[in-house]
Amino acid sequence: MKKFIVGAALLSSAIFGSLHAGPAAAQVSFGNDSPINVRADRATYRGAQTILTGNVRVVQKDATILADRMDLHRSETKADNAGADEGSIKLGNINRIVAIGNFVYITPENRVTGDKGVYERDKEIITVTGNAKFVQNNGNTVTGNTMIYDLNTNRAKVGGNCTGRNCKNNDRVKINIGGKK
Repeated sequence: MKKFIVGAALLSSAIFGSLHAGPAAAQVSFGNDSPINVRADRATYRGAQTILTGNVRVVQKDATILADRMDLHRSETKADNAGADEGSIKLGNINRIVAIGNFVYITPENRVTGDKGVYERDKEIITVTGNAKFVQNNGNTVTGNTMIYDLNTNRAKVGGNCTGRNCKNNDRVKINIGGKK
C-alpha cells in the first residue's frame, strides 16, 4: 500500500472526528445476530471461501456493500462434535470480505466508494484502494487514492499518490466541507 500522507490523514481524521456521523459503530459486524442477505449472479464455494460475482449486494441491518465481485472468507476450526469425522473442518463467521470492482459501502449516514474494499472483522476496518471517496449526508467529502475507514469510530485516514507542491491535482487528497448535495 502506498505511503499515507500523514498531514492529510491527521486533517481528515480531525475533520471527520468532529463531524461524527452518529451512532453507526460496527454496522457490518458479521458476528452479531442480525441476518445477512446476499445477492449475486453467481456463487462458487471453495471451502472457507465463497466467491460471488455479478451485481453483488450484501446487506446487514442498514449497512450495504456492493461490488462486481466479492470474496467472503470464513474462519475455520476443527469440528469437535462426537459424530464428526476426524480432521473435519467447521466453518465459522465471515471474518474478511474482499470486494473488487465498483466497491460501495452505504449506511444511512455516509457512503464510501473505491475500486476495491477489504473488510476485516477482527479490526472492524475497511481498507479502500483506488479512487477512494468518503461522503457524509451533510455534503462533506474526502477523496484520495487510499482510505482506512474505522467502523467503530467512523473516522477515515486518507492518502494520496504524491506529496509536495509539484503533484498533479488528481494525486492529492481533497477535502470539501459543507458542500451539501
